[in-house]
Amino acid sequence: MKLIPTYRPRASALHSARAGVAVSFCAAFGLTALLYSNPLVLAGVVAALVVAAAGARVLTEMRRAVLLALPVAVVLVIVNALVYREGAHVIFRGGVVLGRRLDVTLEAVAGGGIAALRLLVFAAAFGLYAAAVDPDRMLGLMRRVSYRSALTGSLATRLIPVLQRDAERMIEASRCRPSAPSRGRVVLAVLARSLDRATDVAAALEVRGYARARPARGRRRPWSRHDTRLAATAVVVVAAAAAGKLAGAGGFDPYPALSVAHGPAELGLALLAVAAGAVPFAGARARLGVAGA
Repeated sequence: MKLIPTYRPRASALHSARAGVAVSFCAAFGLTALLYSNPLVLAGVVAALVVAAAGARVLTEMRRAVLLALPVAVVLVIVNALVYREGAHVIFRGGVVLGRRLDVTLEAVAGGGIAALRLLVFAAAFGLYAAAVDPDRMLGLMRRVSYRSALTGSLATRLIPVLQRDAERMIEASRCRPSAPSRGRVVLAVLARSLDRATDVAAALEVRGYARARPARGRRRPWSRHDTRLAATAVVVVAAAAAGKLAGAGGFDPYPALSVAHGPAELGLALLAVAAGAVPFAGARARLGVAGA
C-alpha cells in the first residue's frame, strides 16, 4: 500500500481544471482552517474536503495523507495536555516529574485537540491537491519565473516513484539473505541510489543542452466551465471566511474556561464550506468535458 498520495489522471472537474485554479480551490479550505479554531467550522471544512475528494474520486489518496499526519496530531494533543496546566477543570492529577506536577486539564486537551484537527485539515487539503492537481501543469506555472527550477521540480516529482520501486526491490532482495539488513541500511542504500540517478540525469541533461535553455513562452488556454466553477467557489469560500472573521464569528477560547461559539454564524460557515465542496462536482455540466482528464 502506498502511503504517499500521488496524482493519477481521472475524469473529474478538479482534474480537468487548470492548475492555478485547482490549487486555489484546495487552498481556500486550508485558509479557512488557518483563520478559525472553532470546532464547528473546522468540522464543516473537513466535511467539505471529504465531499470534494469523493467528487474527484481521490478519497483513498486523501485518507492516506491524513493517516500520515495522524501520529503528529496525537503527539500535539499529548504534549499540549502535559505542558499547559492552565484551565479550570482538572481531569487527571499526575505525580511530580522533575519538580513539575503533571495535572491534565480539560481545556488543555481541548486546545491540543483543536490544533490537531487543524493539522489534519491541512493534511487533507494537501492530499486533495497532491492527488488531483497535475504536477506537470503546476510546474508549468513556474516556467516564466525560473525554467531550471521548474525542470528540477518536475524531475524530482518523476523520480519519486522510481526510488520507491528501488526500495521495494531492495527489500525483496534482502529477504533472500540469511540475515536481513536493518531498515537504516536500506534507507542509506536508497539514498546512495538516488544520488547516482541524480548524477546520471544531470549529465544527460547537460549533453542535451538544457544548461543553456531559456524559459518558454506560455500558451494561453481558454477558461473552461470547470475553471469558472472552481474559481468562483474558491472566491466565495475565502470571502465568507474573511467576512466571518471580521464580524467576530467562530470564536474559540480554551483558557481559562472552555468557550466555544456555536451560533447561526458558525453553522452557516460550516454549511457553506460543505456546499462549496460539493458544488463544483454537482449537476450534468460538471461531468461534461472531463473524459480526457
